[in-house]
Amino acid sequence: MAPPYRLSCHCGDIAIEVDVELSGLIECNCSTCRRTGFLHWKVDASKIRLITEKRRLSTYVWRGVTEGHHFCPTCSVAIMRSGYPNDRVSLNARCIEDIDIFTLEVERYDGRNDMYPGPLK
Repeated sequence: MAPPYRLSCHCGDIAIEVDVELSGLIECNCSTCRRTGFLHWKVDASKIRLITEKRRLSTYVWRGVTEGHHFCPTCSVAIMRSGYPNDRVSLNARCIEDIDIFTLEVERYDGRNDMYPGPLK
């Protein structure tokens, strides 16, 4: 499958299209990612296009006001994270339609020990 890719939440209220090659996927074990199963795909925000009518996203903010975990308020699926440098966002690759994520190359990042507040006891 080649770009553009369509991503959507479970209920379909939020759908976006991304015209970027699918690469650089990262699985993280930090306190948030391990609970939500978020699979990071960092892309330039200018490459994302909303394809459903404008919808409300709910946002969970835990470190600073310029970053957040954005999810559908209806089905609760996390579709995006913001707060990265250079106008980049992290999309949840698990939301890509018509693709088997088990066939993708995924790196692992030890956010549990590398990010503040550090190791969980």
